[in-house]
Formats: sequence, C-alpha cells, structure tokens
Amino acid sequence: MSKRKGMSLEEKRATILNIYHTGPGLVYNLKEIENLASKLGVVSQSIKDVNQGLVDDGLVEVEKIGSSNIFFGP
Repeated sequence: MSKRKGMSLEEKRATILNIYHTGPGLVYNLKEIENLASKLGVVSQSIKDVNQGLVDDGLVEVEKIGSSNIFFGP
C-alpha cells in the first residue's frame, strides 16, 4: 500500500498564486478559485484558508463588490 503525500502549505500557496498570474481570467470569485485550484490538486477544504492567507500577506488583492468578494493579483 502506498500512502499519497498531500501538498505542503507552500505548494498550495504557490499553486493558487499561479492561478492569479497565469489563469484564464484577471479576476475571480472564491467559487472560481476553488474550482481551478481543486483541478490542480489542492484539497478543496483548504483552498479558502490558503487564499485568505495570500490576501493577508498582500500577494492577492480583494474587493467587495455588492455581496461578492472579487480576488485578483496585485
């Protein structure tokens, strides 16, 4: 039996940050980020927390437009 090792926090951060720099759009809502990141192998339960960490560190910008939060790279 082989145990599959999950992504480290740094790998998750790099993967999600890469979406903002090379992804198909310029701005994303959280649902779009969750969808794209899960396709790249990030566990869906951790995407929101990792994305918030990127916002807190100033690597990703967030704007509230109406009732939606829109995320984009700086």
